[in-house]
Amino acid sequence: MSEKNDAIRKTISETKKRRKSQTCISYELKIDISHLSTNKINNLNRIFLEAKWFYNYILSEDDIYNQDYRINKVRVKVKGHYEDRDILLLSSQMKQEIIDKTKDSIKGLSNLKKKGNKIGKLHFKKRIYSIPLKQYKNT
Repeated sequence: MSEKNDAIRKTISETKKRRKSQTCISYELKIDISHLSTNKINNLNRIFLEAKWFYNYILSEDDIYNQDYRINKVRVKVKGHYEDRDILLLSSQMKQEIIDKTKDSIKGLSNLKKKGNKIGKLHFKKRIYSIPLKQYKNT
């Protein structure tokens, strides 16, 4: 048993040493629309629109913690009635990160409530400005 504990201790210390030299980097990109084709512009707009639909769909569900990222249709409220919309361009990894971001927001609200702050609930979005990406340099 002590050999296993020693191995765990060793890997933890190696991980701490490795992480001391790492830096967290976040990239924010601006896209010059004048250099994009109309098809690419439409696809970018569609991705952010689908991200909004997916986020609002997650909030409308009863159990946020058991959401499936493999769905391809969401119900969207349009002027008093609901329509089914297809998610065509939003990738599974983007959907997973949107779900994780929503869970993190709920956990953050929970922590604030435990500290005694007055909080509300998460609201539906009118527009999404960023989509988290899972794999650095691959997505």
